[in-house]
Formats: sequence, structure tokens, C-alpha cells
Amino acid sequence: MSLFDAPEAVHRVGPYVIRRAQPSDALAFCRADAEMVAGSYPDVMPPIWSEERLAEADGLAPERELAFATNLAAEARGDEPQDRTWMAFADDEISGICVSRSTPQDWESVNEVVPIPGVTQQLNHLYLRPSARGTGLADAFMDLALPGRMPAYLWIIGGNARGWRYYERHGFVGDGITYSCGPVWYDAPLFRMYRTS
Repeated sequence: MSLFDAPEAVHRVGPYVIRRAQPSDALAFCRADAEMVAGSYPDVMPPIWSEERLAEADGLAPERELAFATNLAAEARGDEPQDRTWMAFADDEISGICVSRSTPQDWESVNEVVPIPGVTQQLNHLYLRPSARGTGLADAFMDLALPGRMPAYLWIIGGNARGWRYYERHGFVGDGITYSCGPVWYDAPLFRMYRTS
């Protein structure tokens, strides 16, 4: 039996309603994601980077719509989806997003990243609007994305001290692996964190 919530489950955390992303959410998801990502690294990335993330958002929606549909269909068949995506709403505004992944990202295979023994689940994405920080929403996402404190790993951009401290509180440690984020992220350093059972 899966530890993950059912795709139709709805959760309430204070003023927030959390549910799985649906194909019809794709455009709103991409725009909110771009806004939250663009606002998360003011001391790490150059200003042009934020502008680029916002400019590309709408063009990513068709691919995201297909991914949401494909992953939900896999779960409906009883198969393990590649991604599970949650969205948190306060009224009609998307206040946070979270994605967990059951397979490595494509760039990991291309770069022949050595897997961590016994750790396959990845926390791929966790972003909140500033107004949602410190509300317990991030912890709720963490519990949904990695239920039962399951072993997992994640990639974190260099200079994200706030994020590093947060993940340490959830049992993650750095393993010394460092990669470049690549040209889209202006070759910023990327570090791996993980936790075991």
C-alpha cells in the first residue's frame, strides 16, 4: 500500500488548502512557480535570471499539462508515477508548490551522477510565497512529498542558507557532491543533500 495520499485527497493547513495539481492547473502552476522561483534567489542569481524565469512560464504550460495528466493516469492504474505535484491555495492564490519524484532527473543521468544506495525518492521542488513562510505549510508539503520521513535526496543551489537549514531540520545532510546548475542557472553551484531511514 502506498504511503502517499490519494490523488483526490484535500488537506487543510491553517488558511491553506493543499491538493494535487490537475492538468487544468498547468498555466497557473507555471506562472506561480516562476514567480516563486524568481523571488527565491535575490542574493544568488543575477536580476536577468528572474526576468528569464518569468518570461518562459507560459511556454512551459503545455508540457506541464501533459506531465500532470500522465502522472495522475499512472497512479490511477496503480503504477508509480514519475512525479507527484501538490499545490497550496489561500483563497484563489497559489501560495506554494511541491513536487516529489521517483526517478532521477534527466541531467543526473547525462552527468552520470552516482546514486545514494537505498535512496531513490527525490524532493524535486518546494517553493512558497514569502507570506506563507513560517506558517507550517512547508512542513505539510514535506510530509506529503516524503511521507513517513522516507529516505530521499534533493539538490540545493549554493548560497541558499535558509533552505539548507530547513532541510537539516528534516534530517538531510550534505554529501559533498557538487555540480554546476548549467547555463540557464548561470552555472551556479548545486549541492546534494540526503537522508536515510
